[in-house]
Amino acid sequence: MIKKAHVQAVVQVGAGLALNIFPAIFIAIYARVAPIESQGFLALSLSVGVYIAQLLNAFIVEGRLATPDADHNLCLPSWVAVLCVGAGALLIAGPTVAPPAVLMISSTGLMSGLLMSRTIGVVTGKWQREAVAAGILIVASVAALILAGTDYRSHSVRLLAAGTVVAVMSRYWPRTSLGRYSLPPDMRRSGWVTAETAVVGIVQPAMTSIVLVVMGPAASVAFRVISTVSGALEPILSYGRYRLLAHGHKGELAIFSAVFIAGMVAVIVGAFTGLGSLVFGPAWNDVGVIAFLLACLWKGFMLVSTVPFAALRKAGETELVFRVRALSTLIYLAVGVAFLMIWHGTAAIFLAFVLAELITALIYHVAATRGAPEYRQSFGGAMPYRRGQRDAE
Repeated sequence: MIKKAHVQAVVQVGAGLALNIFPAIFIAIYARVAPIESQGFLALSLSVGVYIAQLLNAFIVEGRLATPDADHNLCLPSWVAVLCVGAGALLIAGPTVAPPAVLMISSTGLMSGLLMSRTIGVVTGKWQREAVAAGILIVASVAALILAGTDYRSHSVRLLAAGTVVAVMSRYWPRTSLGRYSLPPDMRRSGWVTAETAVVGIVQPAMTSIVLVVMGPAASVAFRVISTVSGALEPILSYGRYRLLAHGHKGELAIFSAVFIAGMVAVIVGAFTGLGSLVFGPAWNDVGVIAFLLACLWKGFMLVSTVPFAALRKAGETELVFRVRALSTLIYLAVGVAFLMIWHGTAAIFLAFVLAELITALIYHVAATRGAPEYRQSFGGAMPYRRGQRDAE
C-alpha cells in the first residue's frame, strides 16, 4: 500500500515542476506572437523577476524558518497577493506584446506570488491544495500555448496571466494570524538569509556571460540548455530543503532521497530518448552526453550539501551559513573559470561545478557538526565543540 507521505512528496515535487512551467510557457508564447526584441526583454524580465522573487521569499519565509521557535503557521502575505493580482491585471488588460516596463513589473509580481505561495505550501504540508493549484497552472499554461498557435493568439498571454493569478489565489486561504504582512520575527537573521540568497544567485548568470565571451553563442546556448534541463531537479531540492528546515532530517531524508533519485533517472532517460531534441530543436545538437551527465551529477551532490545546510539554518546559524555560501560562490567562480580557460568546453564547466559542490558539501558538513547539535548527533561523530557550546548544552 502506498504511504500517504510518499504521495505527498510526489505531489509537492510535481507542484514545484508546475512552478517552472510558467516562465517557459511565457517565453514559448512570445516566440509565436512577439518580435525578437520583445522576446529578449521578456527573457531578461523573467530572470530579474525570478531573482527578486527569490529574495522576497528568502526574507519572508526562509528567514522565519531560520529563526528557532518562530511560528511556522504561514499563509500568503496580503501585500504579495495584491502585487500578484496587480501584475496579472497589467497583462490581462494590456496589449498582447506588453511594453518593457509592464513585462518587468508583471514578471516580478507573478513570480513572487507563485514562488512564495508554493514555498508556504511545502512548509505547511497542504499538499492537496498544492495539487489543485498546480493543476490550474498546468491547464492554463497548456491552453495558452495551444491558443498561441491559433487565430486567437492575441488572448494567449491573457489566459496565461489569468491562470497564474487563479493558481496563486487558490492558496490564499485559509488565513492565519501572520497573514497581513508576515514580517519575520528576527530581521537580522532574515537579512543574513536574504544576503546569502543574493550571493548564491550570481553564479549562473556570471558563468553564462563568461561562456558567451570565451566560447561564443553556440556554447552559451548549450550551457543554458543543459542547465535548464538538469534544473528540472531543482523543485525536488527545494522541496527537500524546506521540509528539512521545517521538520528536521529525521523521517524526511529517506523520502527526499528516493524522490530525488527517481527524478534524476527520469530526467536522464527523457533527455536521451528524444524529448530533449523535441523541445529544444537544433539547440540540442551542441549538448554533449558527458556534459549533461556531469550536470546531473552536480545536482546529485547538491543533495548531499542540502542536509547540513538545512541543519545549520534550522539551528539559527544564519551568519555562518552566509559565510559558507559566500565562500562557495567564490569557489564555484574560481574553479569554473579556471577549468573553462584550460579546456574550453561545457563539460569542463560542469566538472568544475561537481568539484566545487563537493568542496561545498565538505565545508557544510564541518560547519554543521560544530554549529547544529541535531546534525552532529546523527552525522558528526566525536567532533570538537565550539567555545562555550558544551556548557550551553
